[in-house]
Amino acid sequence: MLLVSTQSPGWEQEVRVRQEFRCRMVQSFGFTVMDYGLALAICPVCKTLCSVNSAFSASDWDSLNHLVSVLETYLESPPCLVDCQQCHKDFTLTEDAGEYWLWHAHFLPESKRDLQVLMHRKKGATGWVEGMLVETNGAITPLPLPIGETEFKTRSGCHFSVRQAWRELLHNNWPLCQFTASEISLGYYLVVNPPVDSDNDLAVFKDNCLKLVGQSLAAGTEYEFADLSWADSWNFEESTYHEWLNEFEGDVEESDIIAGVLASPDQFYNIVQQEIEPFGCWLRQVEQNSQVAMLGDNEYYLSFDFRQHLLNAMIKGLSYWSALQFVEPILESWQQTRSTGERLRQLLTSYSSTVYGGRYLQLRLKRGKKLVKELDLTVLTNSEDEDETDSQFLERICKQIALNPQTLKFKKTD
Repeated sequence: MLLVSTQSPGWEQEVRVRQEFRCRMVQSFGFTVMDYGLALAICPVCKTLCSVNSAFSASDWDSLNHLVSVLETYLESPPCLVDCQQCHKDFTLTEDAGEYWLWHAHFLPESKRDLQVLMHRKKGATGWVEGMLVETNGAITPLPLPIGETEFKTRSGCHFSVRQAWRELLHNNWPLCQFTASEISLGYYLVVNPPVDSDNDLAVFKDNCLKLVGQSLAAGTEYEFADLSWADSWNFEESTYHEWLNEFEGDVEESDIIAGVLASPDQFYNIVQQEIEPFGCWLRQVEQNSQVAMLGDNEYYLSFDFRQHLLNAMIKGLSYWSALQFVEPILESWQQTRSTGERLRQLLTSYSSTVYGGRYLQLRLKRGKKLVKELDLTVLTNSEDEDETDSQFLERICKQIALNPQTLKFKKTD
């Protein structure tokens, strides 16, 4: 079932095809799948529908309205040049010319649903906007647009934007007269409080926080607190409350109120562990109660400070699942490290090899076991070509590790 009402028959069929492809992408890439979209514009010459693909590598939408407003203009400002494959004429989509239908998909990793938006634009104006929630099996649930954060969570099982939840929490309780909290997800709370002017006020605030988390079913008993204003003292340069909490920016900046987040590191750890498992790797803490974790398998692994990533997300108005964007580069680095290490081992069969410390490939003579070379796999340049052949890999890697491409021996100068 396709939720769209339009007189252009090619549009529905094209979107159905893309929706099927999108389902496969979500199943394959999980939380790492990027926003993806398609626009179909009518060629003014031959009236054929012409497709324009779009992908958003960064998708920290401040609200659902923010997403819709971007979709309404990004193909028109600056103007988008479209090549008609039917009549081979170029035409331009501008704010005052052109007609097109747009489909956009944004994955919600917390509820494992794909939010998809359909829109009709003509001569710089939006005719209609429709939304849907698509399950991993392709089942579709209509979603009315526009919609507030509270209702969105009720319908989808998660918030669309913590930043919008921040705005609604402050707006609905302004002026602040008492401790107020909003649970975003299990063990993740937005908390606001009037100014703390005395030790007694501070004690009452802490007591309210303890009561709040004491009722939680989240993993672990320890919680991190981060105030939005810490973005200034920590010298954050982007994605801070200055950009998405304009109405209350001055109050937060001058510490006239407490506006912060309480979140469970153990809950975040469990989420990371669950989300990376389909990629064939595990997550382990270096030591019990340590904030440093290792991501990888029994041979290749990388360490990172998962609590620091969580604090970063809390201050920037991001949820547990949005914080996974800080873990994704580590996952990618581990995948590249493992791939490079395994390809080298397959090529350099004249040496015995072991992996040390999760990232160092040690190559030794098979007789005598003398160490010939130790390579830090994380610093080797990787190819962006997923279909790179062994010969292409060899040509690229030999210069980096001083390897003779003919003999597959390391140069004596090293």
